[in-house]
Amino acid sequence: MPATAEKLEGSRVRLAVEVPPEDLQKEYGRAIQRVGRRIKIPGFRPGKAPRRLVENAAGVGTVMQDLLEAVVPRAYTSALDETGVNPIDQPELDVPELPTLDAPFLFSAEVAVAPTVELGEIDDVSIEVSVDEVAEDEIEAEIEQLRTTQASWEPVERPAVAEDMVQTRIQIVGDGIEPEDPQAYNVLVGNNNFPTGFDGAVTGAVAGDQVSYDAQIPPNDPNEALRGRDVTFEIQVDGVSEQLLPDLDDEFARSVGPFEALEDMRERISGALGERKAHEAQRELEEQAVQALVDRATFEIADVLIDRESEGVLRERTDALVQRGIPVDTYLAMREQTRDEWEEEARTEALSRIHRALALDAYADAHDLTAEVDEMQAEVDRVAEFYPQERRNIIRTNLMRDEAGQRVASSVRSRKAIQALVAAVTDGAAPLHDQAYEDSEPPPELAAAAEPEDDPKADQA
Repeated sequence: MPATAEKLEGSRVRLAVEVPPEDLQKEYGRAIQRVGRRIKIPGFRPGKAPRRLVENAAGVGTVMQDLLEAVVPRAYTSALDETGVNPIDQPELDVPELPTLDAPFLFSAEVAVAPTVELGEIDDVSIEVSVDEVAEDEIEAEIEQLRTTQASWEPVERPAVAEDMVQTRIQIVGDGIEPEDPQAYNVLVGNNNFPTGFDGAVTGAVAGDQVSYDAQIPPNDPNEALRGRDVTFEIQVDGVSEQLLPDLDDEFARSVGPFEALEDMRERISGALGERKAHEAQRELEEQAVQALVDRATFEIADVLIDRESEGVLRERTDALVQRGIPVDTYLAMREQTRDEWEEEARTEALSRIHRALALDAYADAHDLTAEVDEMQAEVDRVAEFYPQERRNIIRTNLMRDEAGQRVASSVRSRKAIQALVAAVTDGAAPLHDQAYEDSEPPPELAAAAEPEDDPKADQA
């Protein structure tokens, strides 16, 4: 079955397939038998009637259609083998009118194929990223955050001022709004999510006061029933409290961690901040290096592959919102974003992921980087650490399955490619920080393999 392959734009190929007459004639005889088994012809057992009787009873067109249903898939598969085309989606077939048995039968098939990437030169790329020094005010800010976590709120008998906590009961009233009982809220004056006007209304109020203010609910408010409405906030002030911070001394340091004294706490906080800055600088260096590689590469990617990755990104984002109890429409309203914009954002992210993966894979190939067994096992163990103890064995098992194992190997190769790439663009300078095990969550592609959708235990934790 002679076949030729024509390369098209967008990582697609058109196959021209020819089925010789002798193959059609052989398959026609088999089609007669298949059709004959499906119809009843008096005096003959199913499949045993002569050709002419089957053609008269079922029609030549029916027999020819059966022939095509057998010949076209087989010829298409043979054409793939003959041309070496590797499809990633179902073909779009262009099959003409029913064939005749005395001439070659020609049809074509367009199919998306695996993406290609051609790396550009990066010899001229030189990247420098420095680690910022830890400033004293950054240390003080961390310490103040610790003090805030240990603070207490004490009732006061004075008017409310900024940074006070007011105990309130609030009712929202307005045209077309069903009246509800006042809801209790503890609100920090000067730092809250109430519409503009709240802080001015309660500032100067004391326990027992009733205040109110008019406001327009923002169009991105989580409460759909209130979005854009003109309402009045009626506020009953039940109390005012001020924040009391603990004294900044050795006793406080010992109360918040394994510190012997205040100075010890400062030193450890400074060290942790330095680690964080080094980690962030290393991450920035790697991102710049990978982006330089991507920017100099040429890609050809089928739309179907981008569509699939986009759907994956949308699933990840939707699942994350579900876990937080936020409906997608509410989230979009809060961001003042349309669903089309949300989907386009996901598509951009998907294309970025594909570019990154293809470029790093090509770089790994160019430098003969492979994933060794012990490296893959270490990667599996690393990913398992993100999950509860009771789930880790099944996570490891899932990640060692065939397709998942390929993803693990790809992840290891990508990391080794990044390390080699960074060394190339920094002239072999030592890493700013060892990022091993520093991620806050597993890579999306490995998370999906660790807990596949068809895993009945995936939702148990």
